[in-house]
Amino acid sequence: MIALRSSTPKKKGLILANGIGVIDSDYVDNSKNEGQIFIQVYNLTDNEVLVEKNECIAQGLVMPMNKLDLDNVKLVKRDGGFGSTL
Repeated sequence: MIALRSSTPKKKGLILANGIGVIDSDYVDNSKNEGQIFIQVYNLTDNEVLVEKNECIAQGLVMPMNKLDLDNVKLVKRDGGFGSTL
């Protein structure tokens, strides 16, 4: 996962576009990204914000990822709302 450093909104006025970034499991060994991780930020100020090369504005959080065995899951009909896609 990617999160902004706690000082970034106060010092730079930047926030992540989606609050927190999740790096998809197929991100590794993908020729389209060449090993780079990009983040989208919104500038909450009225001023242009300069982010210098090698300046730390975000950080990565390494977390375990469990894969589900959906072959043994009993699907239940849902009537919409968040989480209703399974």
